[in-house]
Amino acid sequence: RIHVIPNGINETSFAGLPDRETAKRSLGLAGRFVLGFVGFMREWHGLDRVLRFMKQQTRGDLHALLVGDGPDRARLERIAAELGLSSRLTITGVVERNAVPAAIAAFDVALQPAVVEYASPLKLFEYLFVGLPIVAPDSANIREVLSDGDNGLLFDPGNESSFHAVLGRLLA
Repeated sequence: RIHVIPNGINETSFAGLPDRETAKRSLGLAGRFVLGFVGFMREWHGLDRVLRFMKQQTRGDLHALLVGDGPDRARLERIAAELGLSSRLTITGVVERNAVPAAIAAFDVALQPAVVEYASPLKLFEYLFVGLPIVAPDSANIREVLSDGDNGLLFDPGNESSFHAVLGRLLA
């Protein structure tokens, strides 16, 4: 009487996506290299890692696009201001579900900077469907979806410098 239904996405919601540059232009991000994340922003998502990574880079075209909202938003905006990155961070706030695929189309790299052990982030399936390079923690639940060097680049979740190294390798 138990039916196990694996995570997946509705492919029709991703039909007819704009090309990356068109998607970026529609968000005011033309000419930017977009590091993207979709989801409800909680401190445990580790999105501050993205900002600290950007601060260390000499590339002025890096831009963080966080699609969603959540209790960590104010802290992330404060960190961005402290690091002088406010103009390189876009937080969309809550968006309609049908607008998420077009936002993902603007990503150059898709991020899952941290994860709790019980999560199976649906966003990974969306990132994969769009064909994005994905940076995610090397944890058992993420390895159920991603294989390092195959469909994602995995980093040591307990080591922020590992996140920076993997993302830096991808940018290089």
